[in-house]
Amino acid sequence: MRGFKYVTILVVLGLFLVPMASAADLPADYFHGRWVINEKSCSSTTAEFFKFNKNGTFEETRNGVAEVVGFWEVKEDNLRLNMVSSVASFQDLHKDLARFEGVYNHSEGQMLIFNAKKKSFEAYGVIGNEIKRATAVKCP
Repeated sequence: MRGFKYVTILVVLGLFLVPMASAADLPADYFHGRWVINEKSCSSTTAEFFKFNKNGTFEETRNGVAEVVGFWEVKEDNLRLNMVSSVASFQDLHKDLARFEGVYNHSEGQMLIFNAKKKSFEAYGVIGNEIKRATAVKCP
């Protein structure tokens, strides 16, 4: 049990040592444009891309197909996402998902931004109880 406490303390301290920049510290136009997620190549045909539009809408695409669309805003130091998606869009995960075409779900998520640079940032994406770390690189 003592070992678990020490590991927890080290993880928490590690978060404070990471160069932080919250979404609220960045102007909205920083996010405008197309970003590739977890890859460094904007020319990849299989990568996941986010496009944040100036009008507050966004789309997430993979293989040229929109999997998620919605609205985004910077609020309370986070990049907030209101998303609409259909599991039928994720046919690359399992072909049986195609039978759910026309069924859409709403979900909310947020990105906790850190290590922001001119054309890249890192984030913890939070949707419900799921947390994933990601790197985003801005595409021309």
